Amino acid sequence: MTTSEPAALRGSATVEVLPDESAEKWGNTGISVVSTPALLGRLEQLCDEAMKPEMASGEMTVGMSVTLHHRAPARVGSTITYRVAAPSYAPKTEFTFEVLAADGTVVCEGRHQRAVIDAERFKRSHGLASGTGEAP
Repeated sequence: MTTSEPAALRGSATVEVLPDESAEKWGNTGISVVSTPALLGRLEQLCDEAMKPEMASGEMTVGMSVTLHHRAPARVGSTITYRVAAPSYAPKTEFTFEVLAADGTVVCEGRHQRAVIDAERFKRSHGLASGTGEAP
């Protein structure tokens, strides 16, 4: 991990890089490696999942900030491991993260902050239909 502090919240996933996650899907023809948007999407999911057991009914998390350093490519078909950790749960929780290739190469690393919010209040204040995530 990118921090030496003990972590109260953790998450990890080992996955195969899929063709739909490639940089090629974002317009980089011939570049069949994991894209930065795909990395960020999985990292956000892991951080959210790590916070869920601590949240009250009706709460959800939203991303507030991210600093991501994409350091090395990971080819489509290769296996990578995502790891996220935070020292404690709070209404605004900052995670450190890293993504490693099978050989231990750091694919990316950084920090991500998520905030706990009232889901229904958020939907109402932004004109979203209750429970659908879509505008009415």
